[in-house]
Amino acid sequence: MSTNLQIQSRDDYMQSGGVVWNRLRSERGDICEALLKECVPRYETQAGAPRLSHEEAMHAATWHRELLQARLRKIDDALDRLMSGSYGLCCKCGRWIEDTKLDFDPAIAFCIDCWQRMQTRH
Repeated sequence: MSTNLQIQSRDDYMQSGGVVWNRLRSERGDICEALLKECVPRYETQAGAPRLSHEEAMHAATWHRELLQARLRKIDDALDRLMSGSYGLCCKCGRWIEDTKLDFDPAIAFCIDCWQRMQTRH
């Protein structure tokens, strides 16, 4: 009976794929815009915050750019899964990813069990 629930749940996501698609595309656009703005490092700080050295500012800008690029790759992968019909399935084991996880992060690629196993390896 749980298999029927998983299939129905997956079907619900496939039918609402437009919502997921739009959410992912919107976040993708925001990230691309942020990456374009990051081309020039900024040195200004908020009031009361310590001023960063040039090296610290460059390191922070690089870290932020890499973070945005990693998220962009996750989103692109999720969009590819949506197009191929495998969205919502764990990329490792093929099991359905819980709805609450997909609602929280529509770019998630792994079920909780596989994600935990990967975390213990690092």
